[in-house]
Amino acid sequence: MIEKYFLSTVLFLSAFQVNAEFNLENNADRPSYIQQGYRNVLNSLFLYTHNDKHDSLSQYDFNIPSHCIGLGAEARVSNENKLKGLDYYYLNYFPYIVVDGRKINLPFVISDVSALGGSIIYNDERISIFSIESYTNPVSNNDYKNFKSEVFIIDRNFYGVYNPSFLTVRMRLNTVHDVPNEFSRLVSINYNKIKKTYRIQYELQSLPLDFDAGGTVLYEKNPIVYSFDLKLSKDRSKHPFFIRNFVEKRKNNKEAISNDFNEGQFYYYLN
Repeated sequence: MIEKYFLSTVLFLSAFQVNAEFNLENNADRPSYIQQGYRNVLNSLFLYTHNDKHDSLSQYDFNIPSHCIGLGAEARVSNENKLKGLDYYYLNYFPYIVVDGRKINLPFVISDVSALGGSIIYNDERISIFSIESYTNPVSNNDYKNFKSEVFIIDRNFYGVYNPSFLTVRMRLNTVHDVPNEFSRLVSINYNKIKKTYRIQYELQSLPLDFDAGGTVLYEKNPIVYSFDLKLSKDRSKHPFFIRNFVEKRKNNKEAISNDFNEGQFYYYLN
C-alpha cells in the first residue's frame, strides 16, 4: 500500500489586489514551508511522494491555483533506471502552467522525485513569478537528496519565460526533511508606468558549506542581493525580456560585487 506522508495547500491572500506599485510584506500566517523557503507568496504547495508499480498517481497531483495563472506538474511512474534495476519504481514530474485557462507545458522534466514544492510569488496583468523546489534522488543511489530551487518569470501575454540562473539554488541534503532555511526571497518589485519597466530585487543566501559538523545548513551573515530592470518584449522574433541595470552586492553593503550576468542564456518562448 502507498502511504501519503504530507500534503498541504495554503491560500492566504484571497482578497488581495495587486497594484502596479507592489512591495511585498511578510505574512504572519504563512505555513512553515514558506517560512523556511520563499517567505512572501500568493499560494504554495509542498508534497512528499512515495510510490511503487501499484501507485495511484491521483494522490500525487501537483496543482497550485492562483488568480489567472496556475502551476502544476503531471506525475508519471517509471522504472527505467538500469543502475537501480527494473524493480526500482520512481516518479517523474512534467511541469506546466495554466494562463487564463490555457495549459502550457514547461520544457523540462524533474526525475526521480522524493518531494516537490512550488510557490506563486507575484502576479499582475503582465507578468507572473513562481518557483519550483525539488528533492530528487541521484541516478546511482538514494544515499542523499539533490535539492534545487528555480525562479521563473512569465510574460502572461506572449508566453515568454525568464529563468534567472543567478537565483537558482542547488545543494546536497541528507534527507528531504533537511529543508533549507530562508534560502531566498523576493524583497520588492515595482513597475515604472512611463518606462514600462519592472525593478526587481531578490535576496539569496550564500552557502559556503552544505552542513556543519552537526548537520545544520550554514549561511553567510550577509545575503547576496540581486536587483535588475526587466522590460517585456512585444516581438516574438526577439528575446522575450530585456534585462538592464543588473547589480549584485552583499546586503547592507553599497559596493557592487558584479554588474555582469549571462544575458539571454535562459530566455525562451513557450509554444
